[in-house]
Amino acid sequence: MLNDDFYEGRRSESLPFVLNDEVKIRAGLHSGKLAVVIAIRSSATELTYLVEHGDGSGDSVVKATELVQLT
Repeated sequence: MLNDDFYEGRRSESLPFVLNDEVKIRAGLHSGKLAVVIAIRSSATELTYLVEHGDGSGDSVVKATELVQLT
């Protein structure tokens, strides 16, 4: 189950980010911001994540394709 994999840290091709991953938003309204993944939201058509902005400006829902993982 996708939610179980997310919370247990099991990444896959269909689940590129998991709980507490540090990411950079590379597109959209918050492009360039650093963030931490805090929840997953999936639908039949796309995978999105709820991320908390590193600058304390709040949270946003971002498409998986608009994120890049920081190392």
